[in-house]
Amino acid sequence: MNYFGELRTHWQPLAAATAGLSAGLSLSAYTNAVMAPRFIDEFGWSRADFALTGVITLLTFVFLPFYGRLTDLLGVRRVAVLGVVGLPVCWVAYVAMSGPIWQYFAINVAVVAVGVTTTPAIYSRIVATSFQRARGLGLAIAISGPPLLGAVGTPVIEMVNRAHGWRAGCLVIAGTIAALGVIALMLVPSADAAPARAGTRRQQGVYPAIARSTVFWILLSAVLLCNLYHSVTTSQLGVVLGDSAQAGDRIAVLISTFAVAVIAGRFVCGVALDRLPAHLVAAGALALPGVGCLLLASGWDSFAVLAVAVCCLGAAWGAEGDVIAYLVARRFSLSIYSTVLSLLSAAIGVSSAVGAVILSRSLHRSDSFTGFLVFAGAAALLGGTSLLLLGRRRRESEEVPVLG
Repeated sequence: MNYFGELRTHWQPLAAATAGLSAGLSLSAYTNAVMAPRFIDEFGWSRADFALTGVITLLTFVFLPFYGRLTDLLGVRRVAVLGVVGLPVCWVAYVAMSGPIWQYFAINVAVVAVGVTTTPAIYSRIVATSFQRARGLGLAIAISGPPLLGAVGTPVIEMVNRAHGWRAGCLVIAGTIAALGVIALMLVPSADAAPARAGTRRQQGVYPAIARSTVFWILLSAVLLCNLYHSVTTSQLGVVLGDSAQAGDRIAVLISTFAVAVIAGRFVCGVALDRLPAHLVAAGALALPGVGCLLLASGWDSFAVLAVAVCCLGAAWGAEGDVIAYLVARRFSLSIYSTVLSLLSAAIGVSSAVGAVILSRSLHRSDSFTGFLVFAGAAALLGGTSLLLLGRRRRESEEVPVLG
Protein backbone atom coordinates (compact mmCIF):
# COMPACT_ATOMS: atom_id res chain seq x y z
CA MET A 1 0.00 0.00 0.00
CA ASN A 2 1.40 3.42 -0.95
CA TYR A 3 1.79 6.41 1.36
CA PHE A 4 -1.51 8.14 0.62
CA GLY A 5 -3.35 4.87 0.05
CA GLU A 6 -3.39 4.31 3.80
CA LEU A 7 -5.49 7.46 4.21
CA ARG A 8 -8.14 6.09 1.85
CA THR A 9 -8.11 2.63 3.37
CA HIS A 10 -8.24 3.72 7.00
CA TRP A 11 -10.45 6.80 6.67
CA GLN A 12 -12.90 5.64 9.35
CA PRO A 13 -10.52 5.41 12.33
CA LEU A 14 -8.88 8.63 11.13
CA ALA A 15 -12.25 10.41 11.00
CA ALA A 16 -13.22 9.03 14.42
CA ALA A 17 -10.01 10.23 16.04
CA THR A 18 -10.23 13.64 14.35
CA ALA A 19 -13.83 14.24 15.44
CA GLY A 20 -13.19 12.93 18.95
CA LEU A 21 -10.14 15.10 19.52
CA SER A 22 -11.95 18.13 18.08
CA ALA A 23 -14.63 17.71 20.71
CA GLY A 24 -12.14 16.94 23.46
CA LEU A 25 -9.97 18.55 26.08
CA SER A 26 -7.47 19.82 23.49
CA LEU A 27 -10.04 22.35 22.30
CA SER A 28 -9.73 24.15 25.65
CA ALA A 29 -6.62 25.98 24.44
CA TYR A 30 -8.82 27.96 22.05
CA THR A 31 -12.07 28.22 23.98
CA ASN A 32 -10.26 29.35 27.13
CA ALA A 33 -8.30 31.98 25.21
CA VAL A 34 -11.60 33.58 24.20
CA MET A 35 -13.57 33.00 27.40
CA ALA A 36 -10.90 33.70 30.06
CA PRO A 37 -10.85 37.50 29.56
CA ARG A 38 -14.67 37.45 29.75
CA PHE A 39 -14.64 35.56 33.06
CA ILE A 40 -12.01 37.87 34.55
CA ASP A 41 -13.90 41.02 33.50
CA GLU A 42 -17.28 39.68 34.63
CA PHE A 43 -16.24 38.57 38.11
CA GLY A 44 -13.23 40.78 38.82
CA TRP A 45 -10.80 37.93 39.45
CA SER A 46 -7.11 38.84 39.74
CA ARG A 47 -4.64 37.62 37.15
CA ALA A 48 -2.55 35.90 39.81
CA ASP A 49 -5.52 33.97 41.22
CA PHE A 50 -6.76 33.02 37.78
CA ALA A 51 -3.31 31.77 36.77
CA LEU A 52 -3.48 29.23 39.61
CA THR A 53 -6.24 27.39 37.73
CA GLY A 54 -3.40 25.92 35.69
CA VAL A 55 -2.38 23.89 38.75
CA ILE A 56 -5.46 21.74 38.17
CA THR A 57 -3.68 20.14 35.23
CA LEU A 58 -1.74 18.18 37.87
CA LEU A 59 -4.81 15.96 38.01
CA THR A 60 -3.92 14.58 34.59
CA PHE A 61 -1.17 12.68 36.38
CA VAL A 62 -3.87 11.03 38.50
CA PHE A 63 -6.45 10.24 35.83
CA LEU A 64 -4.64 9.86 32.51
CA PRO A 65 -2.39 6.85 33.26
CA PHE A 66 -5.44 5.01 34.59
CA TYR A 67 -7.53 5.74 31.49
CA GLY A 68 -4.57 5.07 29.21
CA ARG A 69 -4.12 1.55 30.55
CA LEU A 70 -7.88 0.95 30.32
CA THR A 71 -7.78 2.00 26.67
CA ASP A 72 -5.12 -0.60 25.86
CA LEU A 73 -7.28 -3.24 27.56
CA LEU A 74 -10.86 -2.21 26.69
CA GLY A 75 -10.66 -0.05 23.58
CA VAL A 76 -11.17 3.61 22.75
CA ARG A 77 -14.97 3.81 22.63
CA ARG A 78 -15.58 2.46 26.14
CA VAL A 79 -13.19 4.99 27.65
CA ALA A 80 -13.93 8.06 25.50
CA VAL A 81 -17.68 7.97 26.19
CA LEU A 82 -17.04 9.45 29.65
CA GLY A 83 -15.59 12.63 28.16
CA VAL A 84 -18.13 12.83 25.35
CA VAL A 85 -20.88 13.04 27.97
CA GLY A 86 -19.02 14.95 30.68
CA LEU A 87 -17.37 17.84 28.83
CA PRO A 88 -20.59 19.43 27.49
CA VAL A 89 -22.03 19.21 31.01
CA CYS A 90 -19.03 21.13 32.32
CA TRP A 91 -19.54 23.94 29.80
CA VAL A 92 -23.16 24.20 30.86
CA ALA A 93 -21.91 24.44 34.45
CA TYR A 94 -19.83 27.51 33.55
CA VAL A 95 -23.08 29.27 32.72
CA ALA A 96 -24.25 28.84 36.31
CA MET A 97 -21.18 30.54 37.85
CA SER A 98 -22.12 33.43 40.14
CA GLY A 99 -18.75 34.99 40.98
CA PRO A 100 -16.52 33.12 43.49
CA ILE A 101 -13.45 31.81 41.72
CA TRP A 102 -13.71 28.49 43.57
CA GLN A 103 -16.63 27.67 41.27
CA TYR A 104 -14.35 27.97 38.24
CA PHE A 105 -11.75 25.83 40.00
CA ALA A 106 -14.33 23.14 40.80
CA ILE A 107 -15.63 22.97 37.24
CA ASN A 108 -12.08 22.76 35.89
CA VAL A 109 -11.39 19.79 38.16
CA ALA A 110 -14.35 18.04 36.54
CA VAL A 111 -13.15 19.10 33.09
CA VAL A 112 -9.79 17.40 33.65
CA ALA A 113 -11.29 14.33 35.33
CA VAL A 114 -13.55 13.52 32.37
CA GLY A 115 -11.77 15.39 29.60
CA VAL A 116 -8.57 13.33 29.67
CA THR A 117 -10.57 10.49 28.08
CA THR A 118 -10.79 12.61 24.91
CA THR A 119 -7.08 13.39 24.55
CA PRO A 120 -4.55 12.05 22.00
CA ALA A 121 -3.39 9.39 24.48
CA ILE A 122 -6.81 7.79 24.02
CA TYR A 123 -8.07 8.60 20.52
CA SER A 124 -4.74 8.42 18.68
CA ARG A 125 -4.48 4.72 19.51
CA ILE A 126 -6.83 3.81 16.65
CA VAL A 127 -4.64 5.80 14.25
CA ALA A 128 -1.32 4.41 15.51
CA THR A 129 -2.59 0.83 15.21
CA SER A 130 -4.11 1.36 11.74
CA PHE A 131 -1.30 3.27 10.00
CA GLN A 132 2.30 2.30 9.31
CA ARG A 133 3.91 4.16 6.39
CA ALA A 134 1.80 7.31 6.83
CA ARG A 135 1.55 7.17 10.60
CA GLY A 136 3.03 10.64 11.08
CA LEU A 137 0.62 12.19 8.59
CA GLY A 138 -2.33 10.27 10.03
CA LEU A 139 -1.54 11.45 13.55
CA ALA A 140 -1.09 15.00 12.25
CA ILE A 141 -4.51 14.97 10.61
CA ALA A 142 -6.24 13.60 13.70
CA ILE A 143 -4.53 15.93 16.15
CA SER A 144 -5.24 18.90 13.84
CA GLY A 145 -8.95 18.63 14.57
CA PRO A 146 -8.95 20.92 17.65
CA PRO A 147 -6.90 23.76 16.12
CA LEU A 148 -8.95 23.63 12.94
CA LEU A 149 -12.15 23.94 14.93
CA GLY A 150 -10.45 26.60 17.08
CA ALA A 151 -9.41 28.65 14.04
CA VAL A 152 -12.92 28.58 12.62
CA GLY A 153 -14.82 28.70 15.88
CA THR A 154 -12.92 31.34 17.86
CA PRO A 155 -14.22 34.31 15.84
CA VAL A 156 -17.73 32.83 15.89
CA ILE A 157 -17.70 32.42 19.68
CA GLU A 158 -16.40 35.97 20.05
CA MET A 159 -19.29 37.26 17.93
CA VAL A 160 -21.76 35.29 20.05
CA ASN A 161 -20.17 36.70 23.21
CA ARG A 162 -20.55 40.25 21.96
CA ALA A 163 -24.08 39.81 20.71
CA HIS A 164 -25.58 37.62 23.43
CA GLY A 165 -23.06 37.45 26.30
CA TRP A 166 -20.47 34.92 27.35
CA ARG A 167 -23.05 32.54 28.80
CA ALA A 168 -24.51 32.06 25.33
CA GLY A 169 -20.98 31.40 24.10
CA CYS A 170 -20.58 28.62 26.66
CA LEU A 171 -23.80 26.97 25.50
CA VAL A 172 -22.71 27.11 21.86
CA ILE A 173 -19.44 25.40 22.81
CA ALA A 174 -21.32 22.73 24.79
CA GLY A 175 -23.65 21.92 21.90
CA THR A 176 -20.85 21.77 19.35
CA ILE A 177 -18.59 19.40 21.28
CA ALA A 178 -21.54 17.17 22.20
CA ALA A 179 -22.48 16.68 18.55
CA LEU A 180 -18.91 16.01 17.44
CA GLY A 181 -18.32 13.60 20.31
CA VAL A 182 -21.31 11.46 19.40
CA ILE A 183 -20.15 11.32 15.77
CA ALA A 184 -16.70 10.20 16.92
CA LEU A 185 -18.07 7.35 19.02
CA MET A 186 -20.18 6.15 16.10
CA LEU A 187 -17.14 6.09 13.79
CA VAL A 188 -14.76 4.21 16.12
CA PRO A 189 -14.19 0.83 14.37
CA SER A 190 -15.91 -2.08 16.05
CA ALA A 191 -12.63 -4.02 16.03
CA ASP A 192 -11.27 -1.58 18.60
CA ALA A 193 -13.89 -2.62 21.14
CA ALA A 194 -11.89 -5.70 22.11
CA PRO A 195 -8.16 -5.20 21.46
CA ALA A 196 -5.71 -7.95 22.24
CA ARG A 197 -5.23 -8.23 25.98
CA ALA A 198 -2.24 -9.42 27.90
CA GLY A 199 -2.53 -12.29 30.30
CA THR A 200 -3.17 -11.16 33.83
CA ARG A 201 0.24 -12.36 35.00
CA ARG A 202 2.08 -10.37 32.31
CA GLN A 203 0.09 -7.14 32.81
CA GLN A 204 1.88 -6.60 36.11
CA GLY A 205 5.19 -6.26 34.25
CA VAL A 206 4.16 -3.32 32.09
CA TYR A 207 5.22 -0.45 34.34
CA PRO A 208 8.57 -1.94 35.48
CA ALA A 209 9.43 -2.54 31.81
CA ILE A 210 8.60 1.07 30.95
CA ALA A 211 10.65 2.31 33.91
CA ARG A 212 13.69 0.41 32.60
CA SER A 213 13.49 2.20 29.26
CA THR A 214 16.16 4.87 28.70
CA VAL A 215 14.11 6.32 25.85
CA PHE A 216 11.16 6.80 28.20
CA TRP A 217 13.27 8.86 30.60
CA ILE A 218 14.67 10.99 27.78
CA LEU A 219 11.15 11.69 26.55
CA LEU A 220 9.91 12.36 30.08
CA SER A 221 12.68 14.87 30.79
CA ALA A 222 12.06 16.72 27.53
CA VAL A 223 8.31 16.83 28.14
CA LEU A 224 8.77 18.30 31.62
CA LEU A 225 11.11 21.04 30.38
CA CYS A 226 9.26 21.94 27.19
CA ASN A 227 5.78 22.45 28.64
CA LEU A 228 6.23 24.96 31.44
CA TYR A 229 4.87 27.59 29.05
CA HIS A 230 1.54 25.78 28.60
CA SER A 231 -0.43 27.98 31.00
CA VAL A 232 0.24 30.85 28.60
CA THR A 233 -1.36 29.09 25.65
CA THR A 234 -4.13 27.23 27.47
CA SER A 235 -5.67 30.04 29.53
CA GLN A 236 -3.52 33.18 29.43
CA LEU A 237 -2.82 33.83 25.75
CA GLY A 238 -5.48 36.50 25.39
CA VAL A 239 -4.29 38.18 28.59
CA VAL A 240 -0.60 38.06 27.57
CA LEU A 241 -1.35 39.50 24.15
CA GLY A 242 -3.52 42.15 25.77
CA ASP A 243 -0.37 43.63 27.33
CA SER A 244 1.13 44.22 23.90
CA ALA A 245 -1.71 44.49 21.42
CA GLN A 246 -4.89 46.49 21.25
CA ALA A 247 -7.93 44.80 22.75
CA GLY A 248 -10.70 43.38 20.62
CA ASP A 249 -10.34 42.20 17.05
CA ARG A 250 -6.55 42.33 16.98
CA ILE A 251 -6.25 39.77 19.80
CA ALA A 252 -8.88 37.58 18.16
CA VAL A 253 -6.84 37.64 14.94
CA LEU A 254 -3.68 36.63 16.79
CA ILE A 255 -5.51 33.79 18.54
CA SER A 256 -6.82 32.59 15.18
CA THR A 257 -3.25 32.87 13.85
CA PHE A 258 -2.13 30.68 16.74
CA ALA A 259 -4.72 28.07 15.78
CA VAL A 260 -3.69 28.13 12.11
CA ALA A 261 -0.03 27.76 13.14
CA VAL A 262 -0.97 24.71 15.21
CA ILE A 263 -2.48 23.09 12.12
CA ALA A 264 0.50 23.98 9.93
CA GLY A 265 2.93 22.73 12.57
CA ARG A 266 1.19 19.39 12.81
CA PHE A 267 1.12 18.71 9.08
CA VAL A 268 4.69 19.82 8.47
CA CYS A 269 5.87 17.81 11.45
CA GLY A 270 3.77 14.77 10.52
CA VAL A 271 5.19 14.54 7.00
CA ALA A 272 8.70 15.25 8.29
CA LEU A 273 8.44 12.42 10.82
CA ASP A 274 7.56 9.98 8.03
CA ARG A 275 10.53 11.06 5.90
CA LEU A 276 13.31 12.42 8.17
CA PRO A 277 15.11 11.20 11.32
CA ALA A 278 12.47 11.47 14.02
CA HIS A 279 14.82 12.69 16.75
CA LEU A 280 15.90 15.69 14.65
CA VAL A 281 12.31 16.64 13.87
CA ALA A 282 11.36 16.23 17.52
CA ALA A 283 14.23 18.38 18.79
CA GLY A 284 13.38 21.24 16.45
CA ALA A 285 9.65 21.10 17.09
CA LEU A 286 9.82 21.06 20.88
CA ALA A 287 12.37 23.88 21.00
CA LEU A 288 10.05 26.26 19.12
CA PRO A 289 8.11 27.49 22.19
CA GLY A 290 11.41 28.74 23.55
CA VAL A 291 11.68 31.10 20.60
CA GLY A 292 8.06 32.20 20.94
CA CYS A 293 8.30 32.90 24.66
CA LEU A 294 11.51 34.87 24.31
CA LEU A 295 10.00 37.00 21.54
CA LEU A 296 6.97 37.81 23.70
CA ALA A 297 9.33 38.75 26.54
CA SER A 298 11.54 40.88 24.33
CA GLY A 299 9.43 44.03 24.49
CA TRP A 300 9.05 44.20 20.72
CA ASP A 301 5.30 44.61 20.44
CA SER A 302 4.76 45.24 16.74
CA PHE A 303 2.07 43.10 15.20
CA ALA A 304 4.63 41.31 13.01
CA VAL A 305 6.75 40.25 16.01
CA LEU A 306 3.69 39.14 17.96
CA ALA A 307 2.50 37.15 14.95
CA VAL A 308 5.88 35.37 14.67
CA ALA A 309 5.86 34.61 18.41
CA VAL A 310 2.32 33.27 18.25
CA CYS A 311 3.22 31.18 15.20
CA CYS A 312 6.18 29.64 17.08
CA LEU A 313 3.99 28.78 20.05
CA GLY A 314 1.24 27.45 17.80
CA ALA A 315 3.54 25.38 15.60
CA ALA A 316 5.16 23.85 18.69
CA TRP A 317 1.78 23.18 20.28
CA GLY A 318 0.72 21.48 17.08
CA ALA A 319 3.86 19.46 16.53
CA GLU A 320 4.21 18.31 20.13
CA GLY A 321 1.30 15.89 20.19
CA ASP A 322 2.30 14.40 16.86
CA VAL A 323 5.95 14.07 17.88
CA ILE A 324 5.33 12.35 21.21
CA ALA A 325 2.67 10.00 19.80
CA TYR A 326 4.89 9.09 16.85
CA LEU A 327 7.94 8.43 18.99
CA VAL A 328 5.94 6.23 21.35
CA ALA A 329 4.52 4.24 18.41
CA ARG A 330 8.00 3.81 16.92
CA ARG A 331 9.96 3.10 20.10
CA PHE A 332 7.50 0.93 22.08
CA SER A 333 5.20 -1.98 21.41
CA LEU A 334 1.76 -0.85 20.19
CA SER A 335 0.21 -3.16 22.78
CA ILE A 336 1.23 -0.63 25.45
CA TYR A 337 0.85 2.48 23.27
CA SER A 338 -1.82 4.29 25.31
CA THR A 339 -0.17 3.25 28.56
CA VAL A 340 3.16 4.89 27.66
CA LEU A 341 1.61 7.88 25.92
CA SER A 342 -0.72 8.54 28.84
CA LEU A 343 2.24 8.67 31.23
CA LEU A 344 4.02 11.21 29.03
CA SER A 345 0.81 13.18 28.51
CA ALA A 346 0.28 13.25 32.27
CA ALA A 347 3.81 14.61 32.62
CA ILE A 348 2.77 17.42 30.30
CA GLY A 349 0.01 18.20 32.80
CA VAL A 350 2.51 18.20 35.65
CA SER A 351 4.83 20.54 33.76
CA SER A 352 1.92 22.83 32.93
CA ALA A 353 0.86 22.92 36.57
CA VAL A 354 4.36 23.72 37.79
CA GLY A 355 4.52 26.45 35.19
CA ALA A 356 1.19 27.83 36.40
CA VAL A 357 2.49 28.05 39.98
CA ILE A 358 5.64 29.82 38.83
CA LEU A 359 3.58 32.20 36.71
CA SER A 360 1.23 33.00 39.58
CA ARG A 361 4.15 33.76 41.90
CA SER A 362 5.72 35.93 39.24
CA LEU A 363 2.49 37.88 38.71
CA HIS A 364 2.14 38.45 42.45
CA ARG A 365 5.50 40.19 42.42
CA SER A 366 5.34 42.32 39.27
CA ASP A 367 2.02 41.82 37.41
CA SER A 368 4.20 41.20 34.33
CA PHE A 369 4.61 38.05 32.25
CA THR A 370 8.19 38.87 31.18
CA GLY A 371 10.13 36.95 33.86
CA PHE A 372 8.07 33.81 33.39
CA LEU A 373 8.35 33.95 29.61
CA VAL A 374 12.15 34.14 29.79
CA PHE A 375 12.32 31.19 32.23
CA ALA A 376 9.88 29.00 30.28
CA GLY A 377 11.54 29.87 26.98
CA ALA A 378 15.00 28.86 28.19
CA ALA A 379 13.64 25.59 29.60
CA ALA A 380 11.96 24.74 26.28
CA LEU A 381 15.19 25.31 24.34
CA LEU A 382 17.02 22.98 26.74
CA GLY A 383 14.33 20.30 26.60
CA GLY A 384 14.12 20.33 22.82
CA THR A 385 17.88 19.96 22.50
CA SER A 386 17.86 16.95 24.85
CA LEU A 387 15.81 14.97 22.30
CA LEU A 388 18.90 14.77 20.11
CA LEU A 389 19.99 12.00 22.50
CA LEU A 390 17.34 9.75 20.95
CA GLY A 391 19.54 9.41 17.89
CA ARG A 392 21.85 7.23 19.95
CA ARG A 393 19.13 4.88 21.23
CA ARG A 394 17.69 1.91 19.37
CA ARG A 395 14.02 0.96 19.23
CA GLU A 396 12.71 0.14 22.70
CA SER A 397 10.43 -2.65 21.48
CA GLU A 398 13.64 -4.56 20.76
CA GLU A 399 14.70 -4.17 24.40
CA VAL A 400 11.35 -4.35 26.19
CA PRO A 401 9.19 -7.47 25.75
CA VAL A 402 5.80 -7.18 24.07
CA LEU A 403 3.35 -7.00 26.95
CA GLY A 404 -0.05 -6.67 25.36
